[in-house]
Amino acid sequence: DEILIENLYRNKEGNPLILDTILLEKVTHEPNIILLLNTSVYEVHKKDDRNIDYLKAFCSQNSTEYELHAPLFCDASGDGVVGFLSGAAFRMGAESKHEFGELFADEKSSGELLGHSLYFYSKRTDQPVKYVPPAFALKDIKRIPKYKILNQNDHGCRLWWIEYGGRKDTVHDTEKIKWELWRVVYGVWDYIKNSGKFEDADNLTLEWVGTIPGKRESRRFEGHYMLKQQDVVEQKEFEDAVAFGGWALDLHPADGIYSELPSCVQWHSKGVYQIPYRCYVSKDVDNLFFAGRIISATHVAFGSTRVMATSAHGGQAVGMAAVLCCRHSLQPKQILENDLIKAL
Repeated sequence: DEILIENLYRNKEGNPLILDTILLEKVTHEPNIILLLNTSVYEVHKKDDRNIDYLKAFCSQNSTEYELHAPLFCDASGDGVVGFLSGAAFRMGAESKHEFGELFADEKSSGELLGHSLYFYSKRTDQPVKYVPPAFALKDIKRIPKYKILNQNDHGCRLWWIEYGGRKDTVHDTEKIKWELWRVVYGVWDYIKNSGKFEDADNLTLEWVGTIPGKRESRRFEGHYMLKQQDVVEQKEFEDAVAFGGWALDLHPADGIYSELPSCVQWHSKGVYQIPYRCYVSKDVDNLFFAGRIISATHVAFGSTRVMATSAHGGQAVGMAAVLCCRHSLQPKQILENDLIKAL
């Protein structure tokens, strides 16, 4: 809330570059944060079967390897890099209706996932701009079932439905998925500019095309509790609730932009719902928290918990839980056993 209010004050136009500076400023104001940008964890060392000792990470910008030592770790990496390398239990794909009794789930479990999206921005110039598409651009725009709803005035977040990858390995195939999304984006722009079916497109030019796709779903890790559809819809109350969500159960077809199905199906509950602390603590690795979209939730419940503000609120709860763990010399799950949930 503090971050969003500051952004509204400084950045009424919604410029993402200004938001970046606000986020960076918040980090630089915290004396206990060591910020290692462009640095990827690639190795986990454990002191025993249930505890992480340290991580190894590499920054390609300064050719430097780091060893990261801490009593506690939080994996908010999106794909769960630390959780995966530490051997924490995880899931990929959709559970069956029968495993958790979720009415929105399919009869059988599947490997289907929500895909990636890639945004682009356009701008209007003072003179006509010619567009020659790259050779890899999608040639047959009719492969996209919804091509007729394309509008030259749509850009950025309004084109979230340019989505692909739900039938692939959304961890290891991300670069392949990105290339297919590039093909689509540049093919869409070729259609807008050169098909003759759009009025007043002559002076439009591409301002920006994303290089990192927005990834919805990959690994989901198992905590001491797994949030499910009923918890969201019925707004179940938990004694260890530390965060909340309010987004719809928002599920997308695995074929994304190439699907004949609606781009998404959203079931809205009648208010916000609680997320228990147990969803943020690994059941297998005692000094590991989870935050972001990888927390312990079924595929259906994940359709709601995955969004950014909900992820941020959970991350804030994990940060405070880490403070209490350090203050009282506890492991994350011991907060539940030492009557500290109310303090958290």
